[in-house]
Amino acid sequence: MDLVDLINTRSFLGSEFLLWLWFRSECFDSLLYHEAHGGLEVWIDDKLTLEAYLAETERNDFKGGSPAFSPEAKTALRQGKRPSRAKIHVVKEGREWTFTLKAETMDLGGLKIPALLTREEDEQFYERMFLLEEIEDVLLALYGDFMAIRLSEEVWDGAMLPAIRAWIASDELVQPEAYPRELVSQKLGIETHPSIKPDA
Repeated sequence: MDLVDLINTRSFLGSEFLLWLWFRSECFDSLLYHEAHGGLEVWIDDKLTLEAYLAETERNDFKGGSPAFSPEAKTALRQGKRPSRAKIHVVKEGREWTFTLKAETMDLGGLKIPALLTREEDEQFYERMFLLEEIEDVLLALYGDFMAIRLSEEVWDGAMLPAIRAWIASDELVQPEAYPRELVSQKLGIETHPSIKPDA
């Protein structure tokens, strides 16, 4: 199997990552925690696309407002559609980034970085590079958490997937206890909420 075939056979992971991030964000009201980055705010912004796995023509595009909270998005999930593209908003230490993430290739588009603080042109270049690297590091860190969970049969199949399915089936607002954070912490050492820190 060559590299292209390998990438194609794993393309579903991007969609699962977006679904997990959506679920986790709703559980904790957009407040997340990562050991390397501290407290973060992460949520799906005003654009979301859901597609059927086997039929790209079966697609729902949601724009404006908070589409991730819309009944229509939940209905599309119940019909078996999965996120293929989403506009993500990230806040870290008061700085904000927005970008569109394409699930199949994990490509970022339309990236907006925080306002620059420096005035000199040379310094602005380095600040832009730093901000680009920082959001890349945040995204890779979150994806790393997801992959650790996804590769654990006990955590993913035994707890996370049932929790996500219950969230999809319910019309109620999801509560923090719906996320199996204790199991994730105990089995994988991954902390999932700002109130649960290693030094707490």
